[in-house]
Amino acid sequence: MKLIYSIFMLFVISNAVSQSPIVLSNSQMPSSGDTLRYSQALQNSIGDYTTTGTNMNWNFSSLVPISQGVRSYKSAFQTPYFIFFLGFNEYGEKVADTLGAGPIQLTNYYLYYKKQNTPVNAYIADGAGITFSGVPVPNYYTDKDELYHFPLTYPKYDSTTFKFASAGNTLIPVQYSKTGYRVTKVDGWGNITTPFGTEACLRIVTTQYSKDSIKNNLLPFPLGFNNYQRSYQWLTMNSKIPFLEVNGNLVGNNFTITQIRYRDIPRLITGNEDLGMLEQTGTVYPNPVGNNLFLGGLSNGLYTVEILDLSGKLLRNSEIEINPKGNPFYLELNNLKSGVYYIRLSKETNSQTFKIIKE
Repeated sequence: MKLIYSIFMLFVISNAVSQSPIVLSNSQMPSSGDTLRYSQALQNSIGDYTTTGTNMNWNFSSLVPISQGVRSYKSAFQTPYFIFFLGFNEYGEKVADTLGAGPIQLTNYYLYYKKQNTPVNAYIADGAGITFSGVPVPNYYTDKDELYHFPLTYPKYDSTTFKFASAGNTLIPVQYSKTGYRVTKVDGWGNITTPFGTEACLRIVTTQYSKDSIKNNLLPFPLGFNNYQRSYQWLTMNSKIPFLEVNGNLVGNNFTITQIRYRDIPRLITGNEDLGMLEQTGTVYPNPVGNNLFLGGLSNGLYTVEILDLSGKLLRNSEIEINPKGNPFYLELNNLKSGVYYIRLSKETNSQTFKIIKE
């Protein structure tokens, strides 16, 4: 009887340990030298992403990838802005080649991160670097944005403030600032399955409540607006970036998805996936294309146009207004090098993706 009781207790203890939530530390965050591949997924392939709890089994194996990218983290000394972001624990991630349009174009946009132990144990956003008219310009958080506080355990609730401002001088005619707070909740744990595999995870919901301001040197006062963003994230011991994240805008209690991406391996993305077609079947021509790519077959409305390279990296993002119905619109591609690209047209919750060849 004693032997049976001992075996039973061993089973109970073993089962309890196997079902306990993981604990994440700064060592599970990205580090200098990491190159982490992800896939962006079709929005209508996500299913139920809001349900949470303990010992959950989230199954997102039906996610449909539509593009891929790589998040590359470099030592600050390997970036164009190393003189402004010194420190062996400082590293940057290139987010975009070009921002803006017309006379105001910012290039080489980097975000900088740091792992710190004091004054709090956290993974923080430290600043950003941009180049304007060939001149590197640093931008700092005067109140750091603490993305995660450690240890990350279930349950956990954190609320922290942040303040960011772009360079306040006449070099750049537009200044951008943001101030607000971030609420981060660890609201579930269990296992998550995506096309990448299955791992034990914590589920995190992080919400940024920010008041953003843009000031033009020609205007006497800044223009302010609320910028509320939410991210549902599943973090694991090995993925470093979220195993899966669902990002979007928050207006009141209404959450609108803008991006779904998950950790992944290299895949062949054909561009022929079911993309939730637009009201009319859009077309692009000519293909191959020189400098002007025409968009046809689109109904009235506001569209987001994204240009991505073959790795899924976003190169350009803009909005166009189609009016009147069926009238063709063209994109100027003269700044793109010769090669193969994806053009993604989005309207509300629907989108189409086209593969083009730039001559």
